[in-house]
Amino acid sequence: MVRAFIKFGDGRTSTDASAENLRAALRDPNALLWLDMQHPTEQEYSLLDGVFNFHPLAIEDSIKYSQRPKIESYDHLGDANHQGYFYMVVHGPDVKEHRKRIQTIEMDLFMSGRYLVTIHDDEMKNLDELAQKASADARVVLDAGIDMLLYNILDHLVDYYEPILEYLQESIDDLEEEAMANPTTQVLHAISSKKRELLNLRRIVGPQREVIAQLTRGEVPFIRESTRMYLRDVQDHLIRVVEMVELYRDLIMGARDIYLSSISNHLNQIMKTLTIISVVALPITVVTSFFGMNFESIPGLHSPLAFWAVVVVMIIAMTIMLYLFRKKRWF
Repeated sequence: MVRAFIKFGDGRTSTDASAENLRAALRDPNALLWLDMQHPTEQEYSLLDGVFNFHPLAIEDSIKYSQRPKIESYDHLGDANHQGYFYMVVHGPDVKEHRKRIQTIEMDLFMSGRYLVTIHDDEMKNLDELAQKASADARVVLDAGIDMLLYNILDHLVDYYEPILEYLQESIDDLEEEAMANPTTQVLHAISSKKRELLNLRRIVGPQREVIAQLTRGEVPFIRESTRMYLRDVQDHLIRVVEMVELYRDLIMGARDIYLSSISNHLNQIMKTLTIISVVALPITVVTSFFGMNFESIPGLHSPLAFWAVVVVMIIAMTIMLYLFRKKRWF
């Protein structure tokens, strides 16, 4: 699906995403253009080369999935208008599936002072919200400039990390309670799975923080100083996300330690119980073994009174041992 939002130099707006209309917008030196491509087909991908004349390596990167966050300058090569542009990769959270599995959605961007091209395979809520506003009137998102449109996209994208952070806090708290109260193998599997998700999230968000930092340092010429102030706010939010991911990573490791401690304590309780049973049974074993020896004559062996006396002695011995264990608080 391809969505185009164009504001021509004479004030006209258009949502026609045909190649001819896109070329007309590029030829207009005062036109502003936002082209959004969701799960584009091969024919739609051809617009990147046939209309915009982007570099083949950048187009190849936009087709491949699982690119790490980055920003690259093609200022020395230029586009169809012989103007420089930038290629950027960012990742947004998948807010629909985050309670099943924390994962991110990749978004590729081609940007210059006159246009912004966004490419993504999956639906992104932040882009849909902006596109809905632009459908009524493209001027709503384009009048402020391409750099402000870029800021709005990144700002909404970063904001969607908040519900994921809240979910992580809740799930880690639940795992800590489960690890302490009911340390089963399912809890260990859940801890390991959450740890992998946090590592993957850190692998994505960490470099993305540096990408946004490049936008705030004036390395992208068409981004105005007034817009950089807003982008610094996005950077601050990303820094907080990175810090929280690091904190949750430490907490999940703590949950694993709690699980191992609970398992160890449970094993100690089992060993303590078995040891007490073994020690209490020791005098019984000694006495019965003594009377079980194969001698011709053992005093009191054939006396009913002696039998009951031995039973009483064994009971008294066990009672004394249990009293001593209880007094020492061994159980």
